[in-house]
Amino acid sequence: MEELICFEPILQERIWGGCKLGAYGFDTLGKQNIGEAWTLADHQNGQTKVNAGRFSGDALRDLWSNHPEIFGVDTTEAFPLLIKWIDAADDLSVQVHPDDHDACRLEGQPYGKNECWYIVDCPADATIIYGHDFKTKADLLRAVREDDLTSGLINLPVSPGDFFYVPAGTVHALTEGCLVIEIQQNSDTTYRLYDYDRIDHSTNKPRQLHLKEALEVIQFPHFQYEEPYVPTSFCSRLLTTNAYFFVEEWAIHDMITIAPRTSFQVITIISGTLIINQLRYTAGDTVLIPAKVTCTVSGKGKLLLTGPNPTPKQRLHIGIDLGGTHTRVAAINQHHVVKQYRFLTEAAAGPDYTINHLRQAIQKLLEEFEVERIGIAAPGPLDAATGRLLSPPNLPGWDDVNLVRPLEEFFNIPVSLENDANAAALGEALFGAGQDYASIYYMTVSTGIGGGYVYQKTLIRGAHGYAGEIGNTVIDASGPEHPVLNKGSLEGLASGTALQKRADSLNERSVATLLRNPLERLRFVNHLATGVANIIHTLDPEAVIIGGGVTASADLFWDELLQAVDARLYPSLRQKTIIRLAALEGNAGVIGAAYLNRMNAE
Repeated sequence: MEELICFEPILQERIWGGCKLGAYGFDTLGKQNIGEAWTLADHQNGQTKVNAGRFSGDALRDLWSNHPEIFGVDTTEAFPLLIKWIDAADDLSVQVHPDDHDACRLEGQPYGKNECWYIVDCPADATIIYGHDFKTKADLLRAVREDDLTSGLINLPVSPGDFFYVPAGTVHALTEGCLVIEIQQNSDTTYRLYDYDRIDHSTNKPRQLHLKEALEVIQFPHFQYEEPYVPTSFCSRLLTTNAYFFVEEWAIHDMITIAPRTSFQVITIISGTLIINQLRYTAGDTVLIPAKVTCTVSGKGKLLLTGPNPTPKQRLHIGIDLGGTHTRVAAINQHHVVKQYRFLTEAAAGPDYTINHLRQAIQKLLEEFEVERIGIAAPGPLDAATGRLLSPPNLPGWDDVNLVRPLEEFFNIPVSLENDANAAALGEALFGAGQDYASIYYMTVSTGIGGGYVYQKTLIRGAHGYAGEIGNTVIDASGPEHPVLNKGSLEGLASGTALQKRADSLNERSVATLLRNPLERLRFVNHLATGVANIIHTLDPEAVIIGGGVTASADLFWDELLQAVDARLYPSLRQKTIIRLAALEGNAGVIGAAYLNRMNAE
């Protein structure tokens, strides 16, 4: 059986360090300020050495140089990873890291620092700093000069077992009491923005800040990185896979097998006692699995599995959901959102501002993926054929804005534009609740009410792009006025906005509270059922799919809605049309956008 390789950690004292690492198998020698334990490192600031076996005493660099067969990757460049445990007994400095390009440009270093954190332990009310609210460099610089930087930082709550990928350019900091495992690129380049006026005891002066360099690399606006957890087996889940490394979490309760890869893998034991290929390991141990070697693991405990990501780029689509408040740019593989960036649209700053940020987010995804096409879901009115927004109420001032041309010319990738309700309809028809039907009508009941009709997996847009727009149909001509639509329109009576307005007028706390009132629920159900029945009589679809924010309270009204729709249909149509809740939840629009020109491609 091929020998596994275990390393002796390097303990690093830090001004903010503590004494927790001793409880996780690290010999801290009674010191009270051990901030980091480097468990796998080939860096000028630390070299881990093999602690047993035929390579005992060899540094990782020696193995990398002399035994390339262990690693299964190109060893002519530097070792790609650095793994460490961090004990933050005090708040760490607010900082940011460069990417590869900026590390080379600013420091002459080959690698930037994209990293991730696995939260091992933290206080019950712990938060971390992850991102900022500043719109521009000038805004952040002004806050620094006014000693008000912390007011513009985003604090996220954390719990043990949480995981965060921290892309280069993200302002971040661990806080007091957090114990984490950090997996990162092989770099130690950090730019400090704020350090709580701490004194460097070696110089008796405040620790150095790097404001100039930080402003060079910070992402403006902050892109919130989101990567859904993906179960990979009954006992494991994929936490991240990116251009630099993958990370999986494994919960071991019995004997399992870790399949070999063509490149090396690394196990970090989080908790428990595990037997790996007949050898015993405990919390804190780091074990390198050579390339093409199978591991059997037994016992009870938890581990992280990581390694480089040398696989070819995945081919997929990009979907963009452009909203009045937030914009999402997502890598899509059929019904899966693989990963996405979310940022504030800042409509008042104008379309050029947002288009520039779309380019930046798309460029980040292109670093990891081969992108076949890009689709944009946006609020109407718009002209899908020419790729232009006309004058959407959610984006005031965006009159006759071409979204398609600047992106298509910049990336030389096909780009399509569609009304957000139509895009959601296509998403549900292709991959959601409507995928088993030849014709579906999709209705979104949210801030407004919109809809789209999909026949034979193709959007039916109508002569002017408004087919299926049910929100402006009149349900009750004596109903309330609407600032844009008809008096007594479906949207004016049954949308989330209309329900919230009515809840406020009746001193109800929320829409859900309003719908618990039998009379108000009946009122809402009658209005919505009339709209659904009208669509069924007009289009005769196989299925009606209903989504949107109001359906979060569907348990309060769903059965009554089905009965009310049935009562409004021709007797020959009753119980013929399937009515279902949407399956893709908030992702229908961005998924549908990614596949807008699917039929043209086929």
